[in-house]
Amino acid sequence: MTRLRNAHTLRAAHHRLRSDKTVEVELRSIDHLLCGHDNQPSGVDVLVGVLDSALRLPDALTIRLALPEVSQVHESEISDFRDHCRAQAGEDWRTAMTLRQGGFRELPRALVYSVMAALLGVASGYLAESVEGTLLTVVLYAVAFVAVIAAWTIGWAPIEQALFDWRAPGHTASVYELMAHARIEVVEMVSPADASAILAS
Repeated sequence: MTRLRNAHTLRAAHHRLRSDKTVEVELRSIDHLLCGHDNQPSGVDVLVGVLDSALRLPDALTIRLALPEVSQVHESEISDFRDHCRAQAGEDWRTAMTLRQGGFRELPRALVYSVMAALLGVASGYLAESVEGTLLTVVLYAVAFVAVIAAWTIGWAPIEQALFDWRAPGHTASVYELMAHARIEVVEMVSPADASAILAS
């Protein structure tokens, strides 16, 4: 059964990743490596969840698949897993680069609009100091306030997209690339009864 139940399990997975550069996932069947079952995530989703949430990615990775029967795994299924990871890495990199280039593309226009909004805010503030009448003064100050906020928001949005927003899908792409080249170990799952026997011995 694919297992990543709680924060304690995730912390343990992160500790193993740091100590021996290994991520382990339990599967009922090798078919569940790429496909979820019984409302449970697939093995790939569990692996990505561990690696994507890790503070740092290792330079090399070992993926340990724990299965009821080791003999059920064939090279073609491991090859399908690697192909899936490569395809996902490419898709996430395209998403990341689309965000990054989109931010740079919109930046000049956004800066123009930002300057225009800032000038409107300055002009409204200046007029608010000059006119008589409480209502008109309040309206001009409100316009100045909104214009200043708009100037900041319009100018910052593409900068944030170009510098930061693309990094999340870029990191996920790195995760998939790491998984695509990872060393795969297939081990037999230890049943609860066997585990109790081992502890008692």
